[in-house]
Amino acid sequence: MPNRKQILIVVLAIIAVCIGLLHISYPLPYVFKVMVDQGPDYDDFQTSPASVIASADIASRLPVKLDTSVVDVLEAYPRIDTVDQFLEHTQTSAFLIVHGGQLVLERYGLGHDNESIENTFSVSKSVTSALVGLAVADGVLALDDPITDYLPELRKRDQRFGAITIENLLDMVSGIAYSRDIRFPIINNDDPLVYYHPDLASVVLQRTEIDSAPGTFRYNNYNPPLLGLILERTTGRPVSEYFEQRIWKPMGASRPAGWTVDEQGFERMESGFHARARDLARFGLLYLNQGRTGDQPVLPESWISDSTDTDTPLELEKYDGRQWGYHAGWWIVPRPQGRSDYCAIGHFGQFIYISPQFDAVFVRNGPGRGEWGDREWTGLFYFLAERLAHREAAVRQHQEPDTPDPVVSRVVQRLKRDAGNAHN
Repeated sequence: MPNRKQILIVVLAIIAVCIGLLHISYPLPYVFKVMVDQGPDYDDFQTSPASVIASADIASRLPVKLDTSVVDVLEAYPRIDTVDQFLEHTQTSAFLIVHGGQLVLERYGLGHDNESIENTFSVSKSVTSALVGLAVADGVLALDDPITDYLPELRKRDQRFGAITIENLLDMVSGIAYSRDIRFPIINNDDPLVYYHPDLASVVLQRTEIDSAPGTFRYNNYNPPLLGLILERTTGRPVSEYFEQRIWKPMGASRPAGWTVDEQGFERMESGFHARARDLARFGLLYLNQGRTGDQPVLPESWISDSTDTDTPLELEKYDGRQWGYHAGWWIVPRPQGRSDYCAIGHFGQFIYISPQFDAVFVRNGPGRGEWGDREWTGLFYFLAERLAHREAAVRQHQEPDTPDPVVSRVVQRLKRDAGNAHN
């Protein structure tokens, strides 16, 4: 009968064999990382390797004109009692409103301030879209190009990859299999592979499979890394360098940014971009101003229009009488008339929301979102953009409008009260 020492030796030998077999398919540091972390955290970028994206030599102007009357507009929203309570309950670390080209509200929580770096998660996909637009303008690729023109490794595995275009990847209609479900043993699930694997390129080139022909929307984190590889191969430089030289510096970013990378130095295109909230607002303004910073063109105006508006956006959900869709890395929020709003959305409720019709940009960051989902946040921004425009009209007239709006009326009353106090 074997003694305890012999049993222990056998058990350890079995464990060693299992680990060895496991290591054939999955690097052991990756396995341990997944088992320990289980899923992403807001501050992961602080402990992950990342590229450094240098700021501009001279920052672009972002006029700060903080306006206390904007608080009245916010507190008129049905779900908000006070702004301070709202930001606390929703775990908001940064909340910025830019209207009329001016920063009119800037609030921070959880110990953050205007020098804090904010994680953006899937806002990175909209940044990736901007880079694709530049590459198209540079003539190094076209939206209708098959991805296998640049990634022949995929064609060798499955000829069906040849039916997928760059535009299919951008629109999340590639037909590549992807599941966000987390199932045992976790390490072979799609989300952990994209987020933690030390060689992301090997994952998307060797592990991806075709689920269907292109055409059906499926939010897919394999698409952005494939776009990143195409950008790297067509531009001849790392994505972060291309972004720094062609967007971040020309845009006039005031501070450096970063992009988390795998052990090979390849950017985690789907979720790794991080920056300060004011510079995220500058990126939103770049889009609001049709690709220009001041008089300086940075992004092609045609790309801004083509990527953020469409006559037939894919309908994903209908709420509050609005249908929204996804197009070229942006979530489209149509209005009853005129130009659609659009936004970049990231895990835990990261937002850059842009309303061209009402000249507004909203930035929101935080490690959580309370009970506010994407529907609630976009509903708030949709409301605020319109009401801020009414507020501005009231400020210009300094009198009640012909058709009084309760929020505008409150703003006008505050203006009159402040004016009266100034004379006392």
